[in-house]
Amino acid sequence: MLQFLATSTPFFAVIGLGALSAWRGLFGSDAVRVLNTYAFMVATPAMVLRVMSRQPIAELWNGVFFAALALLGIVGMGLGILVARRFFGMPFPNAVSRGQSLVGGNFAFLGIPLMLAFLGDGAAAPIAIGLICDTALVVPLAIGLIEAGRGKGSPWRIAARLVRGTIVNPFMLSIMGGVALSLSGLSIPEPIDRFLVFLGGSAAPVGIFALGVAAWQWSREGRLPLKGVLPLVLGKLVLHPLLTWFVLAIVLRLDPFWVKAGVLYAALPIAANVFVISERFETDSRPLAAAIVISTTAAALTFPIAIWLVSG
Repeated sequence: MLQFLATSTPFFAVIGLGALSAWRGLFGSDAVRVLNTYAFMVATPAMVLRVMSRQPIAELWNGVFFAALALLGIVGMGLGILVARRFFGMPFPNAVSRGQSLVGGNFAFLGIPLMLAFLGDGAAAPIAIGLICDTALVVPLAIGLIEAGRGKGSPWRIAARLVRGTIVNPFMLSIMGGVALSLSGLSIPEPIDRFLVFLGGSAAPVGIFALGVAAWQWSREGRLPLKGVLPLVLGKLVLHPLLTWFVLAIVLRLDPFWVKAGVLYAALPIAANVFVISERFETDSRPLAAAIVISTTAAALTFPIAIWLVSG
């Protein structure tokens, strides 16, 4: 618990700073959109390109582990979309955001340091695979589905929008560039690397800061709903880790190290990028903002329990 609290403290501090700044009137009504556009279109691609290029993917690959995480991500997102559509009557793009929240954990900000802390010297492989699963599958798939669900047309037009939305965006292009650099063995020249470090380092703080600004503005206006938040939190912190443990430990019977790594990956709270993407594509992000803060707070208890259960 102490390790999680130490790692997540900056997250809450930046949210609080964003809320304080909004309370003081430093940011207007358009600030959240501007901040999230910068985080999604500019800073995050720089961060992803550099991080992916530095992962020795070919050396660390575990195909079974990746396939399991990928399948769980796709099924979990699909289940979330189905529930949101059928039981809550949400428009398809909004339902996609809810589905993403069930499987999109705060991996880059919390997952990497926690994996290093709990997995020790063997953390490099699951970190690399987790990054690929999170950044190259869950996020691009959510973007593509949202794009495909915006507007009407023939099945071919919808399929074309899905492919275009999944592949032709700064996030996915940075992933492909990073993977290509990793597999080629080429390194980024130092001046460019420093630029990417400088620019990419602002991605998480700006996105989280925008979350704090939005939370304050919406709560002041009475537009921060808590209805529908609990299923998102329980789905991410309880259902996703349980399904991951069942598939990895019972169905596939993987080595306990990989089971622990998978549960750690699944037990992370909802990622701030779920909110960033929702805002970017103008789906209803208000419940997501509440779910992210609540899930991160609750994970201070649920995450250590999950790790303890798979460490025995």
